[in-house]
Amino acid sequence: MPRVQTAPDNDFMSDLTAVQRICGLLDRGEIDRVQFLEQFTGQVADEIGCERAAVRLLIHSPEGPALRSIAMWDATRGQLLRVPDMRGPDTEPYFETLLREGCVVAPDCRSHPATQPFLADYLAPQGVQSLLDVAFSVNGVLYGSFSCEQRSGPMAWTAPQLNLLRRVASRACLTLMHAITSQIDTTPGALWEPSTPNRLMTMPMPLDVGKSD
Repeated sequence: MPRVQTAPDNDFMSDLTAVQRICGLLDRGEIDRVQFLEQFTGQVADEIGCERAAVRLLIHSPEGPALRSIAMWDATRGQLLRVPDMRGPDTEPYFETLLREGCVVAPDCRSHPATQPFLADYLAPQGVQSLLDVAFSVNGVLYGSFSCEQRSGPMAWTAPQLNLLRRVASRACLTLMHAITSQIDTTPGALWEPSTPNRLMTMPMPLDVGKSD
């Protein structure tokens, strides 16, 4: 049985100064959206203490709702990566958990019921063993997730890590929407309507940054 990793001794009382600075740079037009996504995901990986950090958006796939990475930072390589969509034959357990709890905490994502639908198409091929996701929402509408991954072994995600990722999501969501829509002609509609969470809308996703894994 693989050894379960514990969270690094980071300062989880972070005041988010670095995240706020990065958001401010984009808000003032001092960096572009690609630079923002690279700096932001790199900072999230550093603050949470994980091997990978990503921003994912909710999309349609042939199987149903799926998640597309618009930026994935790999801390072990020190670069952005291009990774496949997170999709599967029955992703309802994941999205129901994300909608209900605002997060998915999977120390061993290969056995967690919410993440098992992604095993064949994403988790196993990518070697992901542990996942921590927090909902990316604006005005109560779910657009995707802020995601942390561990590949070297299961991770016993802690309450401080989860709370910190929630704070990051709360601070960055509006800036992130600006980054997504800044070069798209039509502002995307809500992907999940809060009154009818099973209705998924279509959204074009032209962003494509990072190197293939």
